[in-house]
Amino acid sequence: MMSSMFKSFLSRDFDYSPLHRLLEIVAILSFFGLVVIISMRAFHGLSVLGWQTAAWLVPLTAALGYVGADFASGFVHWMGDTFGSEDTPILGERFVKPFRDHHTHPQGICEHDYVTVNGNNSIVLALYMIPIALFFTDPTQIWQLLVLACSVTFTCGVFMTNQFHKWAHMSDPPAYIRLLQRFNLILTPTNHDFHHTAPYDTYYCITCGWLNPILERLKFFETLESVARSTFGIKTVNDQPDAIRKQA
Repeated sequence: MMSSMFKSFLSRDFDYSPLHRLLEIVAILSFFGLVVIISMRAFHGLSVLGWQTAAWLVPLTAALGYVGADFASGFVHWMGDTFGSEDTPILGERFVKPFRDHHTHPQGICEHDYVTVNGNNSIVLALYMIPIALFFTDPTQIWQLLVLACSVTFTCGVFMTNQFHKWAHMSDPPAYIRLLQRFNLILTPTNHDFHHTAPYDTYYCITCGWLNPILERLKFFETLESVARSTFGIKTVNDQPDAIRKQA
């Protein structure tokens, strides 16, 4: 995967703004730098506070961060599928359109290179990671350590979300990816297939998909959409004439 990343950095085979492409590359490189800083800071806090703290804090924050990434992926996915259109100012072209197009061309993601797949997530992550790196500087305080440790798995999960999504669409992913899918550690094709069944209004979480059956049983996103429509008067894709959800 590292070779494909560096190869994509030099590729000119993309069909969007070169400036945005450069921003994606910078954001990807920034992610790696920031996650190292945050991880080292968390490790320092754990070394100071001792193994008794690490014994409960590491598994707790690892689980919370990863599940948090799964929820974040589902919430953003739902937003892209539900609100706005491809003509929405600022967000339409780069946010809404890819989601909607993915429903009509689900295998298209398999043709995207590393930068295209992971760039936008990296840009968003920078808005979260920079404040964490700047202001959470004392990991010997337990609350700061909790935030730092949780941020490691959360940001790594979010960063890898579209990559997991891409692998779930591949007919023959690498063997180690199939193994991770078999143990449900990342998004599986079976889990994601529920979303790619019309009307594409369920199973939005695409990091590991663990939350999908829970949120579906709770009718979580259905309730949010109803509240947005009835309380705030916000129109959704289902309020448009002949609305057809196109995203993944």
